[in-house]
Amino acid sequence: MLDVKGISYSLKNGRKILDGIGFSVGSGELCAVIGPNGAGKSTLMKVITGLINPSDGSVQFMKTDLMSLVPRARAKVVAYLPQITHAVSSSVSDAVLLGRKPYISWYPSADDRELVSDVAFRLGIDHLLERNVTELSGGELQKVLIARALVQETFVLILDEPVNHLDVKNQIDIMETTRQLTRESGLATLVVIHDLNLALRYADSVLLLDGGKQAVFCRSSELKSGCVSDVYNIPMDIREIDGRRCVIY
Repeated sequence: MLDVKGISYSLKNGRKILDGIGFSVGSGELCAVIGPNGAGKSTLMKVITGLINPSDGSVQFMKTDLMSLVPRARAKVVAYLPQITHAVSSSVSDAVLLGRKPYISWYPSADDRELVSDVAFRLGIDHLLERNVTELSGGELQKVLIARALVQETFVLILDEPVNHLDVKNQIDIMETTRQLTRESGLATLVVIHDLNLALRYADSVLLLDGGKQAVFCRSSELKSGCVSDVYNIPMDIREIDGRRCVIY
């Protein structure tokens, strides 16, 4: 269980970016983090990951304070795919192998390389292992980056806008894969996403941020159109179509 308790974060000039955010995500669950630009979504992910320290509050996994862990130990609990990642020339195999860094002292072991192969197979990118990452399509690169996060063998997975700039097919493919791996591996997964329909389709729960504050945290099946409309400041309606909840605006 990932427990985020009362997280606040302020800049040095006193401007508050996050204000009292608190929610929980269980193992095997995917939580969609939504909200307008500037709502504090990426900042919250960086706090949970440990890249920045909050002004107040705590982040715990199974009652262990993640902020008390040294970076190497924290990297064995939380895997993070940032919003912007640039492809650096290397083989796909080596790019994925970087996820094993918290466990490697000098050289990767045979077990490390076998894990890379296994994860690549699960994501359907095993045929790309010898390719250079600079030659990949956007969807292929995102799968490589997710594979790198998965070989860390963590309990928490954080993906910041993993489907940004991808076509519809690749967006669905990435979200399907993420949900499946979350279930199979018992991960507590957070996905920052702008597409509200993808959030409702794939997430177990939804965290809606507005101006650094928590507008609502609820099961995706309980998200109300009025709350979403108020936060985005445009009329929206959530309807069930063919057994699936959809946002219409």
